[in-house]
This record gives sequence, structure tokens and C-alpha cells, in this order.
Amino acid sequence: MTTLLKPLLYAWEYLKEISGENAYDRYLLVHTATHPEKPPMSRGEFYRHRQDEKYNNPGSRCPC
Repeated sequence: MTTLLKPLLYAWEYLKEISGENAYDRYLLVHTATHPEKPPMSRGEFYRHRQDEKYNNPGSRCPC
């Protein structure tokens, strides 16, 4: 890998991390390691579940 390309690749991976784009990939790794007997959620199911959790359990984001 060229020295010019390496920092760009690191930056791209960092952006994916902070934006949450690689959340499904991390989920698959953990799911496969912890629950190999169960089929994983599809990408759509995963992101739907994530949104439901975000809005149904506001935690400290709720000023009420």
C-alpha cells in the first residue's frame, strides 16, 4: 500500500466508525461469536431495531 493511500484509508475507517456505518458489521462479528446457533438479523432488521431502541429508551437525552 502506498504511503499516500494509507492515511486516506485510516480516515475513511474513522469516518465509518463515528457515523455508525460499520455498526452492522460489528453486530455480525459479535453475534457470530456469541450466538452461532441463531441466525443474525438482516441489515434492515438491525437498523430498525437500533432506531426503535433509540426512540423507545431515550435515557439521559430526555429532559423530562
